[in-house]
Amino acid sequence: MRPKRPTSSSSTRWSTPEGRPMCTRNRVRLSLAGLASLLLFACGEDQASDSPDTGTPDTDLVADADPSDVDTSDADEDADVDPLDALPQRPWPIEARGHFGIGYSYTKIRYVPRGDGEEEREIFISIWYPTLDTEGYEGRYLNSINAPGVLRDPTPAIDPDEPAPLMVFSHGNGSFSVQSYFFAEYLTSHGYVVIAPDHKGNTFGDTGGAVRLESTVYRPQDVSAILDWVEALPEDHALYGTISPSKIALSGHSLGGFTTLATTGATLDMEAVNTGCANDTISNRICEIFENDQNAIFEEGFLDTRFKASIPMTPAGAEVYVPGTSSIEIPTLMWTASRDLTLPNALEGDPLWEAMEGEQHRRIDITNGGHFTFSNLCELLGDAVDDFQEDGCSPTNMGYEEAYHVINAYSMAFLRLQLDGDTSYEAMLDGEDPLSDQLLFDRHE
Repeated sequence: MRPKRPTSSSSTRWSTPEGRPMCTRNRVRLSLAGLASLLLFACGEDQASDSPDTGTPDTDLVADADPSDVDTSDADEDADVDPLDALPQRPWPIEARGHFGIGYSYTKIRYVPRGDGEEEREIFISIWYPTLDTEGYEGRYLNSINAPGVLRDPTPAIDPDEPAPLMVFSHGNGSFSVQSYFFAEYLTSHGYVVIAPDHKGNTFGDTGGAVRLESTVYRPQDVSAILDWVEALPEDHALYGTISPSKIALSGHSLGGFTTLATTGATLDMEAVNTGCANDTISNRICEIFENDQNAIFEEGFLDTRFKASIPMTPAGAEVYVPGTSSIEIPTLMWTASRDLTLPNALEGDPLWEAMEGEQHRRIDITNGGHFTFSNLCELLGDAVDDFQEDGCSPTNMGYEEAYHVINAYSMAFLRLQLDGDTSYEAMLDGEDPLSDQLLFDRHE
């Protein structure tokens, strides 16, 4: 059973939200004012009050792109020339960005989830998509983070005869949709559409960075609602008919990794969970998830078979999803970090991985990485926040540029193998000629 089909919240084609990281332990907790001041210092003018993450979007930001912004001076003479034909032949090398420009937009969707008295739920979604436009409005994330080379609401460059693969990305606890924009931009440059929700009730604007997991029951339903929204796009929408229904992947970081595991088939034994919570063998923080009369929904599960591959990054959930990850059948690339302090491998990554079954699953561990290695936080605020420094952003951790490089390249290799059937990447994913000496490779037999 899936959530009821979502609807767009307005007649416009686009709309937008934004990002920070997440965690599922008590150790990382920032005040809203503290992070806002850091964003102001690091990123220039702060317009957080207008961010969709705060729940008060600027209505001027949700309008369609102005057609006058597109340069059509050569339109007549080039009318019979498909600009896509001028691009280098694909597939493009995965060790660098692709040849598409990056378009960014946002909107909000509404759907009726299971739970909460079947009340309508509204969430913002960020959308990245390939474009060939070179001029237009410059993109900004969280209305405060400049996004060089990203245009807001440009014309999509997708051949309907070759629809784009789709990646849905789930942010971590107390974060936001654009927290790992390095990953979204890279995939988009190679022709992907990437959609990331702000998980209402669990964004930075909702929690101030604190660990609050009450909305966990809705996170998997949010990502399924995105697929329903894509399927129901009207004919006048810019992305109508441009997204492949068979090449759909899901990724997420930390609590977003929990969301990824849940949505791709991890099962949960509620009897064991209730016993563990009663006997204090499961942490109080995790047990809080199951105190809102939603247990029947968790027991029913969230599997969405439209997803064909998944990439959880430092996922949470071992206390409740072991041995349930053995039920995951779709190919999974699990990223972990040996120096993760927020979700240590010994408590999370290792047991989640060891419970999985099937040679379709792979794991890559960044031996010198930490929890925030998989987000843009080290780049934006790593020097300013001690908790980030300690958990992925210190000079002794893998540098963020190298981290982006390996995460992007190996993730794309996995997607090409699993979504495109390109077996030439198998040796790379097995660890042959690694792009870094700080990587460990594993595969289930």
